[in-house]
Amino acid sequence: MTHSPHRRRLMTAAGAAALGSLALPASAQAWPTGKPIRILVGFQPGGTTDPYARTYGDYVGQKLGATIVVENRPGAGGWIALEMLARSPADGYTFGITTTGSVWGSRVLYNKVPFDPDKDFVPVSTMPVGPLVFAVPATLPVNSVDEWIAYARKYSVSMASYAPASVPHLTVAEFNRSKGTNIAVTQYKGEGPMWPDVANGIVHAGVGSYAAVSPHLQRGLLKVLATYGTERNPKLPPTVKSMSELGYNAPLFKLDGGLVMLAPAGTPEPIVQRVSELMIEAADSPRGKILRDNFAIEAKPTSTARARERWKTESPIWIDLTAQLGIKLD
Repeated sequence: MTHSPHRRRLMTAAGAAALGSLALPASAQAWPTGKPIRILVGFQPGGTTDPYARTYGDYVGQKLGATIVVENRPGAGGWIALEMLARSPADGYTFGITTTGSVWGSRVLYNKVPFDPDKDFVPVSTMPVGPLVFAVPATLPVNSVDEWIAYARKYSVSMASYAPASVPHLTVAEFNRSKGTNIAVTQYKGEGPMWPDVANGIVHAGVGSYAAVSPHLQRGLLKVLATYGTERNPKLPPTVKSMSELGYNAPLFKLDGGLVMLAPAGTPEPIVQRVSELMIEAADSPRGKILRDNFAIEAKPTSTARARERWKTESPIWIDLTAQLGIKLD
C-alpha cells in the first residue's frame, strides 16, 4: 500500500503531535482542572506586587478558565511566601510573585537560608514596576538628595525599607558607607504600611514604586527628590532627575528594580511557558493598560527565556552589592 506525499506529510505531522503529547507529563496534559491556581505574594497590599498579582492573575484565570487565588503571606522580607512556594508541589497550581531583591540579594543576609533560589524555583516572567522614586515627607526642610544627606549628617534620621536587601535598604548602607551618614533603616512588610509612615514624618525617607507613592503625592504629603534606574518617570515633573543624573554613580542607583514570577522547580515546562505568555498578553488587556498607566509602567512582563537570562546576569549583581555593603541580619 502506498501513500501520496501529501498524505505521508499529514501522517508524519499527526504522529509527531501524538508523540509530543505523550511526552508531556500527565499534569501538564490535564492542566488546569477545576483546582484553583494560587499566587503567593510576600507583601501586604499597597505596593506594586499585590495589584500585579490580582490584575494579571485575573487575566490568566479568565484565559485558562481557572480560579486564581492571591494569597498575601507577608513577613521576613518576602521569605515566608518564598519558603511556602519552595515546598509546594510542582504541578502548575502554585506560583509566587516577589521583588527581585528579595529573591536575588537577600540570600547573603543570613547564614542559613530555608531554600535555594537557584535550585528550588524556575523563573516564569520578570515584571517592570517603573522607575523607583526617592521620596521624603513634604514637611521635611530639604529639596534635593544632597540636602537630605546633609540633613542626615546633622540629625538622627531613618529610611523606610519594604524588605531586607531591597533598594532602600541598600541605599542606607551605601550612604552610610560613602557619605559619612549614620542613617537607620526601618523594615516594613511591604510598601503598603511603609509610605504612610514616611508621609507622616515617622521616618524621614523611602524608596519604592510610583504606584505606592502616588496617593500620598496627590494629597501633598510627600515630595520626590529623585528616581532610580535608567529611565525617568513620565508621571513626575521633568525637574525630577535620576540619581545617576544627579551624580550618584554607585551601581545600585542604576539598577532597574522589578518583580519576578516564580514556580516551584520541576513545574512542567509547557505550563510555565503558557503562564508566561498570558502574563505578557495581560499587559495589553484593558485592566493591564490602566494599571501600567496609573503606575507609570511603560515596559511589559518578559518571556520565560528573558526572565531566565535576567536571573543569570542580574542576580549576581544584587548578591555582590549586598555582600559588599556588609549587611547581615543573623
